[in-house]
Amino acid sequence: MARILTTQNVTIHYDTANIGERVLARMLDLVFFVAYLMLCFFIIGEIAKNEYWGGDHTTSTTLSVIIPIPVLTYTLWAESLFNGRTIGKLIIGLKVVKVDGTPAGVGDFAFRWITRILEGELSLFTCLALPVAIVSDKGQRIGDMVAGTIVIKTKQKTHIRNTILSHINPNYKVVFPQVSALSDRDLNIIKDVMAQSFETGNYQLLEYLGNKVKTTMGVYPPPQQLPTVQFLNIVLADYAHYSFGQSA
Repeated sequence: MARILTTQNVTIHYDTANIGERVLARMLDLVFFVAYLMLCFFIIGEIAKNEYWGGDHTTSTTLSVIIPIPVLTYTLWAESLFNGRTIGKLIIGLKVVKVDGTPAGVGDFAFRWITRILEGELSLFTCLALPVAIVSDKGQRIGDMVAGTIVIKTKQKTHIRNTILSHINPNYKVVFPQVSALSDRDLNIIKDVMAQSFETGNYQLLEYLGNKVKTTMGVYPPPQQLPTVQFLNIVLADYAHYSFGQSA
């Protein structure tokens, strides 16, 4: 479990992936690599047989150079395409996000990929990446630290809900007193929609939710200063403390 303090002094708790889960996800990715390469080089072999009689090996040679590229760039394109997931992470139920809870972008995935190459990680965790991830309080390897990302669990909805809740702090100062316009039912809907958005990678739904909550509350913080995920986390924390104050 990782604790993240946002710039609005809201503590968010993430159920981070442990080393075993990340290694297992990587092993599943390796199975995909092997299956892909075996199929591709079988095809190349068949093409080479036909080309042998014609004396022209151009096609098989070109394919031999091109085919490894998707493997070498795998995490970059897979995490960009699947919203922070590789095939292995998707199966295990893991996802890469920014440490403040906002979605990671292509630039973040690129940083993670470049450092993965520098670490020499062509198979499982290297002798450099593994100990760093073990000692990190957020389970981050060097690439995560450079990109400001974290790998969290997403498979079970109850885990997702726990990541967006804040502990009751008697000294907490409510940021948006307009949360008084919301009800318990509204908060349950917010948590459910956030969970669905995180699990499916449907961030348009998250933006729609944020706009709906802002309209209901009558507050419109600039999105460049307060991303939607952080805004909704603050709303959840504010409501929890507002309700706590009302019942105290």
